[in-house]
Amino acid sequence: MRKALRYLKPYWLSVIAIIALVFMQVQLELALPDYMSNIVTYGIQYSGVTSPIPTALREDTMQKMSYFMDEEQKKTFEENYTLISKGDSQYLSTYPILETENIYIKNSVENENLESILEKPFLMVSLLESDQLPVDKDSVYAMLESNPSSASSILSQLDENTKDYTEDNLRSAQIMMLKNEYQALGQDMVKLQNSYILNEGFIMLGIALLGSLCAIASSYLASRTSTGASRNMRNDLFKKVESFSNEEFARFSTASLITRTTNDVQQVQNLINMLLRIVLFAPMMGLTSLLKVLRYPELSYILAWAVGIMIFFMVIQFFLTMPRFKIIQQLVDRLNLVTREQLSGMLVIRAFNNQATEEKRFDEVNTDITKLNTFLQRLMGMMQPIMTFIMSGVSILIIWIGSHSVDLGTMQIGDMMAFIQYATHVLMSFMIVAMIFIMIPRSSVSAGRIFEVLETEPVIHDPKEPKKLAEENTPITFKHVSFRYPGAEMNVLEDINFTAEPGETVAFIGSTGSGKSTLINLIPRFFDVSYGSIKFGDVDIRDIHQKDLRDKIGYVPQKGTLFSGTIESNLKYADENASEETINNALEVSQAKEFVSRMPEGIKEPIAEGGTNVSGGQKQILSIARALTKNAQVYIFDDTFSALDYQTDARLREALNQMIEKTKATVFIVAQRISTIKNADKIIVLDKGRITGIGKHDELMENCTVYKEIALSQLSEEELGL
Repeated sequence: MRKALRYLKPYWLSVIAIIALVFMQVQLELALPDYMSNIVTYGIQYSGVTSPIPTALREDTMQKMSYFMDEEQKKTFEENYTLISKGDSQYLSTYPILETENIYIKNSVENENLESILEKPFLMVSLLESDQLPVDKDSVYAMLESNPSSASSILSQLDENTKDYTEDNLRSAQIMMLKNEYQALGQDMVKLQNSYILNEGFIMLGIALLGSLCAIASSYLASRTSTGASRNMRNDLFKKVESFSNEEFARFSTASLITRTTNDVQQVQNLINMLLRIVLFAPMMGLTSLLKVLRYPELSYILAWAVGIMIFFMVIQFFLTMPRFKIIQQLVDRLNLVTREQLSGMLVIRAFNNQATEEKRFDEVNTDITKLNTFLQRLMGMMQPIMTFIMSGVSILIIWIGSHSVDLGTMQIGDMMAFIQYATHVLMSFMIVAMIFIMIPRSSVSAGRIFEVLETEPVIHDPKEPKKLAEENTPITFKHVSFRYPGAEMNVLEDINFTAEPGETVAFIGSTGSGKSTLINLIPRFFDVSYGSIKFGDVDIRDIHQKDLRDKIGYVPQKGTLFSGTIESNLKYADENASEETINNALEVSQAKEFVSRMPEGIKEPIAEGGTNVSGGQKQILSIARALTKNAQVYIFDDTFSALDYQTDARLREALNQMIEKTKATVFIVAQRISTIKNADKIIVLDKGRITGIGKHDELMENCTVYKEIALSQLSEEELGL
């Protein structure tokens, strides 16, 4: 899988942008629980009072605070607060109590030390007013009023009583006392509360909107990046497959290569997309949430147990799924193979009435893949309810244990709710990781299959320092050529020697399996010779770049193949720059002109995939026309005249001979019919991979027993001129 990630290199800017966007998304999402906690704690519980430093105080409350102030603290208070006399209309609408009492109002100048300086006296009054201390507040105030010097001893006593209080306890007491103070001042607490909740709510909406925009942008970039990377991977895979010889095709099989180019690449694309979006998101979210969770040590151990249980299930799932994903991709190959065989051989299946047999074959493969997929889906499907159960159990435990902390005053309700959300984020991150653990095995198998193809070194490769072919036509020489298929024990061809001169027609004939097609497939290097050499002029074809070699060859295989498009596009497949004159000449020589002109759209007539909308003979003729469109120096016809009737065959050979006289091209013909090769310049007779005769028709009739037997089996003595 690591090798597949190198396809992200061209998109490094997008990857950096995705990381930045995901990081922003995580930070924005994790800010929401804190705002929610503030709304619950300060907006609902404290009615919008957020600071323990009052903005206004009654003169009576100030008098109580002054009992616990030294001279420096009193001076600081006087610098930051202004005494407003009762009846002042400027503040009367905000503080109705001014009708009967004087109040102190904090000025607008900020003093960073104000909270720390006034914290102690204000805290003492808050605790006394809230009745949280085991003393009679009226007695304490009476003592302080009669004997101010006793404040230090009372402070010591109060400190002793509050040493077990937490910071949250003390802050809560201060804010609740301040809330009561504002109510006593006549301030509209409902308005203050609503204002705070709306302000925090709009901030939350803004954060959620920014987080959504980051999520959308990261998803868009991740999709583009993963799609681009998979496109490049498919492109490299296709280029590699194009360079394969028949040996590599035999090793991988066409069905497997199709699966690797489509399904396997899709699996890797899905994983890359998830890596860029979810895998980046999950660790960032999990780690950041974990740091926030550690602020509440009394609840953190619950999360530790939950994470440990989740990891246990993830590891079990990984070891159960990994080997089965390897099997499932092989089953996909088999399914593709059977399906391709049945679709391509549908006519044969129907002709032999073997539908039931083929249905059984397909059902066996389909059942195997269904059973394995069902097992894997059930196994993966179990993870979500397990994780959901763990998350629900964690939430219940947090509420159960957190409620005791709230009752003791060591935790605020909003903090408990925030902890639940952070814990949910941590567990969700592990759920995402679990999902990735499901994806990684399958994608790793797919990536391995892809790179098995990409890292395969073709048996037939170009030389490091290729030689150039001569521009003019040159003789083609087979010198002691022997060939053995990969893995075979015996040679298919043995000690083949002959020379084909420019403008010469060389024909090959022999019994089935004698090596005719194998021999001519050595010329365009579909296979490389095992021993000996094939030369164009003085240059060994193994020293020539494959493209340069094949540019000089027009090839027609045994099975004529047409591509979806039109007749014109199929002919221009040989030479996309072919002129209209060249195309017409190819059609005339191949004898395709007559039936093409009868078609409604002529050379623009659509051709279905594989040429299924034309007859076998027409398909073969169009394949010949495509080769002739190339104006090559060498033409290879691998038993391509067998689908033609005798009359068309004769006319085509006559036109072909005329064209060869003009172009001086070398022609190789593999044929089964004596009439097709009778007038060839050189006829090579093959038997069990060896040359048993070479010469013209008349010479071979006299000197080659194998050739004479073939000829007599097809034509009468009178037709042969005997």
